[in-house]
Amino acid sequence: MKGKQIVAIDVGSANVVIAVGAVEDDGRVEIKGIATEPVEGVTAGRVGNSETVGRAVRTAKERLEQSLGVKITEAYVGISGDYVRCEQVTDHVYVRDDNGSGCSQISERDIDELDRRMQSVNLPDDREEIIAKEPLSYKVDEKIVKEPIGEYGYVLSATYNFVLSDRNMRERLRICLNKLDITIKDFVPNALISPLGVATEDDMEDGAVIINLGAGLTDVTVVQNGKVCHFASIPIGVGVINNDIRAYGIPNSYVEALKVNYGSAVQELATDDKINFPHARKGTVKSIRRKNLAKIIEERLIEIAEWVRKEIKEAGCGTRFAPIVLLTGGGAEMQNIEQLFARELKAEEARSVYPEYGFTDSMGEHITTRAYATIASLLLYGAKRGTCVISYIPQQPQPQP
Repeated sequence: MKGKQIVAIDVGSANVVIAVGAVEDDGRVEIKGIATEPVEGVTAGRVGNSETVGRAVRTAKERLEQSLGVKITEAYVGISGDYVRCEQVTDHVYVRDDNGSGCSQISERDIDELDRRMQSVNLPDDREEIIAKEPLSYKVDEKIVKEPIGEYGYVLSATYNFVLSDRNMRERLRICLNKLDITIKDFVPNALISPLGVATEDDMEDGAVIINLGAGLTDVTVVQNGKVCHFASIPIGVGVINNDIRAYGIPNSYVEALKVNYGSAVQELATDDKINFPHARKGTVKSIRRKNLAKIIEERLIEIAEWVRKEIKEAGCGTRFAPIVLLTGGGAEMQNIEQLFARELKAEEARSVYPEYGFTDSMGEHITTRAYATIASLLLYGAKRGTCVISYIPQQPQPQP
């Protein structure tokens, strides 16, 4: 493989996904390969069993290494769950009047002083660490300004978005990957980078909420004025829908295909015919009405939408904030899901999206699926932050006939 290499690993509640990409000269990423492996031992983003997680990562890693002829030794690793959160902090400094003229003009030094004050913020929980922070907005004498340097005023204040994470949860994942000789280049909150690859510049500027529907978690990201102002991991995913469908006596092997191919997120949009399929017991046939299947799906998605509504309010973007809803993740494949979230969140527009921005034209059809939105975002994040170390396995000469 040529070019600068990026490796991303996402350990989800249902699957481990590993991807390798190459960064082109124009900054776009070419997908070289993706490997997925079912995983056990992860609950709502938390690693509960390092052995089962390690086996899944090893299997996916070895499969990808063999297909690409490389040895993966470094990667960006995505994290999600209630142990990753964000918090807004506001502070201020008094603008210096260096020449004594009474005309205090804000300089880079004032910005640096405010940033230093933010670095000394005390955390309420000593198990947490600050892993990222970014200014969301500035005020000069209570007037909101986009670019404070050069403004005249006496008090400069700013609201920063702090990203916090439980160090013990990260350490579990670090130990698991280090046993496989993988060095973690950076832990990346999945919800923080969720807009990458799926949101347009207009979405980011005007305001959007990105909802990534996973099996065990739903990541919610609120963006406005080009920045992530709030994110959260909701401890419920579309996997509960599968559990509800199984409770109707539906064999496990049919549940996922039944949900995606025949289900509807809105009951009133479903037809009332029966879906028939063979049961495991020979000679018997199981059936379920589409209306009943849609009812199961709709009730759970309404529950998720209620959580999302609370997080949008928590973002503090104001009563006039009317974001576009972007749905992604494997759960966004369900029919009529846009209509449900537009209705429940009272949004003017809701659309299902998949990774399509920032990649080369030859990225391959395997990435144009909503289920790979997180791993795609991790690759794009890595392309901006720095390449990963990859060892190449020498090709063995083929024997001559």
